[in-house]
Amino acid sequence: MRQAQDSCLVNPFMNPGYYRRLMLQYNLVRYDTREYTGKSFMCVFFTRFCGVGCPFCFFKSAPARSEITVADQFNEEGIDKFIKFCNEANLGYILISGGGEPLTQKRAVLRTIAEVETNRIVLVTSGNWAMNKEAARRYLGEIEEAIKARKSPCKVTVRVSVSAGHAIKLGINPAYNLIQLFESEYSDHPYLKFQIHGFENDPMLPKVLDLFPGHQATYSSDSRASDDEDVIKIIPQKMYVRLQSGYEFIVGISKIFGSDLRPNLHKVENLQDTIKIFERDLEESEDNNSAVLYNTNGEKGLDWSLNYNGNICLWQNQVNDNQWNIYEDDFSTVLNETFRDPITLSYIENGCKYRDTIVSEVSPRSVVRLKSISLRDYSGTVIFEEEKTRLYYAIRVLQNYYKAGRVIEEQFDELPEELQELIKEDVSLVKELYHQAVYTIVDQYKLRMFDSVEWRDLLELIKLGHYDLTAEQIQEALDYYNSRTTLQTYVSIMDIEHQKGEAIQKRLTDKLMYMKPSALKRRQRELMEVI
Repeated sequence: MRQAQDSCLVNPFMNPGYYRRLMLQYNLVRYDTREYTGKSFMCVFFTRFCGVGCPFCFFKSAPARSEITVADQFNEEGIDKFIKFCNEANLGYILISGGGEPLTQKRAVLRTIAEVETNRIVLVTSGNWAMNKEAARRYLGEIEEAIKARKSPCKVTVRVSVSAGHAIKLGINPAYNLIQLFESEYSDHPYLKFQIHGFENDPMLPKVLDLFPGHQATYSSDSRASDDEDVIKIIPQKMYVRLQSGYEFIVGISKIFGSDLRPNLHKVENLQDTIKIFERDLEESEDNNSAVLYNTNGEKGLDWSLNYNGNICLWQNQVNDNQWNIYEDDFSTVLNETFRDPITLSYIENGCKYRDTIVSEVSPRSVVRLKSISLRDYSGTVIFEEEKTRLYYAIRVLQNYYKAGRVIEEQFDELPEELQELIKEDVSLVKELYHQAVYTIVDQYKLRMFDSVEWRDLLELIKLGHYDLTAEQIQEALDYYNSRTTLQTYVSIMDIEHQKGEAIQKRLTDKLMYMKPSALKRRQRELMEVI
């Protein structure tokens, strides 16, 4: 085993972005997508906007108050390309969710129902469109017409969320109206179904059900009850509700995640409940691998996540230096590029515990940050936010693939010698070089055009302990900011204020899920109509 001080190797961790880009130029690992040709799953967010404002919302979605762009919401081109992507992806289940309130995007919803080849579509909604019973009746009628326009049968489920958070602005009228409408007009419909999405220990579901005297509620005895007959999507708790009329519907009870873009990692002891819920959900509902979907016939499919800006990845498996976007990448490209990247391939094959274990070898803080922020959709981006940690993981994954005989030699030989040697070396040398390299999140930000607001947000996260930095490195960040900003300057990191409001929530969300730059550049001047 070589020691770092005895090696003439260039230390790749001093320039991690460069070496990661080099890796992505080559097909380094053998893979076979045919193992994942079973029915797949798609979760899509059509918009980032919502007028409800639930306090527990992952996305802190706000109403649209200014110009809406392709980075915020699907346009007509996006809908066209979404439908094409879905029809090539062998989908068995589509979840139209948010993000924002998906049913405000009526054209996208109805076109999906009418045109996408799948067995199941679930419309996740706050029910704000059902505050008025007649308006709800008209919308359900349009959904029924879209179902009739299909070429093949498909079950469409309207799944209304019932919680104290939703009730702040909506009360319980949406759920009450929808239950009445389904009971009286759709109880025998073969394809249009109703479901309630409730939350653990939330008081609103009993209040809604109490409006229907004589109802019976029975919990499923299956601890891994699925939401579908063909693909396995686990409901943490599944309840059957039967009304006096005989009409029956399902209630799924989910965990409430303590999502927070700015948790205080200096006080991890206060975050243990959030971390445990995050871990429990991955274990119980995702089998510790959110990228893979299991079918009831034993086949494996893939679990796709499509953002309102067109970015697409396998769920919890996005890495922001290698993005794909349906505005410019078709299904075949996205599929093969996902498997071609050693980082995303390793998650498909090995899941989150494998990823967490390797990252924890050098940056346990990155794993704690991931679980404390607790935004499942952004997991890959959060854990690999720091370029040095991202490169470490990529090298370690390639070490394992090399030992397994899966590295393609002629492609591997194209890598710089220092990378080749490091991948062939012992793990301890990789760790040593990682820790020797002085390249931090501060250096990463210095490579960008300076933006006072972006740096202020970074300083707040530094104050909250989100990165491994020495006191000298923190002072370096302060000095760099103070010498360039036109905003308020700070003497100490402890002087950084905690900003409130929608603006910072949007900025921090965009930091994790910014639109693929090349796709945005082509359309950044295009304003879109609200569909």
